[in-house]
Amino acid sequence: MKYQIAAAVALMLTACATSEGYRQQMSQLVGRTKDVLLVEFGSPDSVDSLSDGGAVWSYVREEQRTDPGGYRTIPNERRVTYVDEHGERRTRIERYDETVYEPARSWWVECETRFVIDPEGVVRDFRFVGDACVAEELY
Repeated sequence: MKYQIAAAVALMLTACATSEGYRQQMSQLVGRTKDVLLVEFGSPDSVDSLSDGGAVWSYVREEQRTDPGGYRTIPNERRVTYVDEHGERRTRIERYDETVYEPARSWWVECETRFVIDPEGVVRDFRFVGDACVAEELY
């Protein structure tokens, strides 16, 4: 598995985590030195040089999501056609609850975060992409 971003980011993940929260968390690193990234996240998964002497540090995090599955009830309806006591065809709608089984499933999600580091070693910008790029909103 690819290098995981520091436990600090993983701890930020909650049921109400959003990509906006992740943007807010990562924006706090803009203006900080690359040393902060090393302390918080460890060595980057890749480093690409920029023409101005700066660099792009990329971190990739994968995590496995699971859904335990199980039974759930869903509302349903059916149309029933019948002949009434006067010999006329009628249709009625019957509503009922149906119990369905959904098997357990698991899948992988990924977050790639790229930090732009200027020639002086200061974080100037960042970008991220992926379903796992979520964190609790700060404000």
